[in-house]
Amino acid sequence: MYSTIILLLLAGLILIPAGVYAQERGPTKEELIEANYSGPVYLDSFWTSSSNNRTEVDVGPGDGASTLAVVLVNRGPSDIVGITGRLTLPADFKATGKSAGAPAVATFNQLAAVGDTFTLFFDLDVLDTASVGEYTAQLSVDYSKFFETGAPRNAQMDVPFGLTGEVIVSVSRISINEGNASAQIIAGKIEDYEFSVTNNGTAPMTNVVVTMESPSESVKILGDSRWTIQRIDEDSKANLATRLFAANSLIGNPASFDVAVKYSSNGQSSTENFVLGTYVAGEISIRAYDIAINYIGSTPNIVGNLLNEGNTVALFTTIEITDAKNLVSNLPPPQYIGDLEANSPLPFSIPVDVDTRSGEGTYPVSLKISYKDNLREIHTLDINSGVQFAPKQPSDDSAQNSGMLANMPVGIGAAAVVAAIATAVVFKRRKKAALKRTFQAGKDDDIESVLDSRNKQDHK
Repeated sequence: MYSTIILLLLAGLILIPAGVYAQERGPTKEELIEANYSGPVYLDSFWTSSSNNRTEVDVGPGDGASTLAVVLVNRGPSDIVGITGRLTLPADFKATGKSAGAPAVATFNQLAAVGDTFTLFFDLDVLDTASVGEYTAQLSVDYSKFFETGAPRNAQMDVPFGLTGEVIVSVSRISINEGNASAQIIAGKIEDYEFSVTNNGTAPMTNVVVTMESPSESVKILGDSRWTIQRIDEDSKANLATRLFAANSLIGNPASFDVAVKYSSNGQSSTENFVLGTYVAGEISIRAYDIAINYIGSTPNIVGNLLNEGNTVALFTTIEITDAKNLVSNLPPPQYIGDLEANSPLPFSIPVDVDTRSGEGTYPVSLKISYKDNLREIHTLDINSGVQFAPKQPSDDSAQNSGMLANMPVGIGAAAVVAAIATAVVFKRRKKAALKRTFQAGKDDDIESVLDSRNKQDHK
């Protein structure tokens, strides 16, 4: 039978389509006409996640340890066993655990019947020097016919494979303000919100559709919520922006957004879902006004008011004079003034030691306000202002007493005068009665002489 086939091939009566060789890379025509030909032929190759697994995966440059599955078919007239393959690799690949240039080895420890397919799994390292594209490796397969003894037979063939690369998508929040990353949005106001979709892989992603949703009714997306991007290349990103509004009821609470990224890569469509987390913070906006110098008693004080125009409390607020040139001789320590509620003014008064050389005029004063937000993060605010100062003139005690009397109400002053006169009259009457008793004790004396004598003694 086999000799008949060989004679027909030699005579050219049996035609073998060229597409068979091109697609399957099987044995050559010369090999087929050998009388004793039988053995494995290349059928397919693909990257898989692990040995003995036929799930195809995308592999790209620099992916490191990977598994290349090579599918063969037994086209011979006999079953074959003892199959061992040795794969010689291109320069950008290396057999796992072996030195550069050493072939990767894989075995098939079962019987491959006539016409059956079987797979050899080669563990390879994809190096960073590799690039996306097509490659060819040389496969040498040792095998034996079933029930055959002696040296194994050998078949050699080319194994084509490719690096398609893979898409690695990430989604992250970025801040429009000064380019700084931020995990917060401010409640009670319309906020600009920007995030990025990044391709960290080694293959481009095309026909990208991004959607964003808010699961909370208290956070509304006022701007765009769906974007279409034609292409995002490897190591590239697309920045997307929208506008949000969060209710004041969410102050101090987390919020989230659901982001879905649908794209095509290597002829396949994929969808990946992400959650962007954020924190809803309140707004603290402090304003200082009515800054001046007032005397409290005889001590000069820098006074003023603080107003929090935001929508949440400023915690542990302190105020400090940082500069008062030509006015204050020694800067006082910071003063703790407590929590600054929203929409509620808080007065402050800082006693100062005024330089004795300071005259009347306007002086610059710098203040620093420190406070903490709901997350206990500290914030500072610098305020510069000018204050009017006029030295207070000292006064003596008599002038102070006169001033006190002058400033008394009319009724209180009159009562004080009447009380003083009454006290003097009573004192004089008691003195006269005492002298009278003395005169009665000594009857020989003249009462007028006694009074004159006592008056002289009192004057002395």
